[in-house]
Amino acid sequence: MKKLLFTCLFAALIFAANAQTTDNLKVVDSTTTFKGLSQPIENGTLIKTANFHFYEINDKVIQKAGYPAVPQITVYQDGKKYKMKIQGMEKILTVKKIQEVIESNISGYLEGNSLRDFKGYDGTTTFKLQNDQEWKQDEMTSNVFSSLFRPAVTIYLASEGYKMKIEGLNESPILVKKVR
Repeated sequence: MKKLLFTCLFAALIFAANAQTTDNLKVVDSTTTFKGLSQPIENGTLIKTANFHFYEINDKVIQKAGYPAVPQITVYQDGKKYKMKIQGMEKILTVKKIQEVIESNISGYLEGNSLRDFKGYDGTTTFKLQNDQEWKQDEMTSNVFSSLFRPAVTIYLASEGYKMKIEGLNESPILVKKVR
């Protein structure tokens, strides 16, 4: 009996030492995602909440499954830092609250003076958006070919510069700069 009690007490101490606490954190957002999460959650993932707030995951995590399609999300503030608890994940993630966000759709890409249907990007692509803005890739990446009709895009200011996430592509956001 004493051995069982000791084992249970030891297990409880180990659990308490490894558990993440939210005692010193202030809840600033409690909602669900705006729409389902269709790709793995990893460093750099952009999450839009149903309250129309945007957060970028800034933590070393790769979660491919184990959370609901539209998980419950709780965002905590700890001083100037933000943490996020996603339903179905044990770890509380470090996130950055994104303040500057543009949402639009790609009308196509510019080839000379001609607007072409969106077929992907090659590292030098200039994107024409439906809100009349033009954004050009600001990094050389491998070619990504896709045939999407006016895909939705989210452009946001990250620590590296502006990033563009193209809906329907399972690619990381690309660095872009505004042309006009």
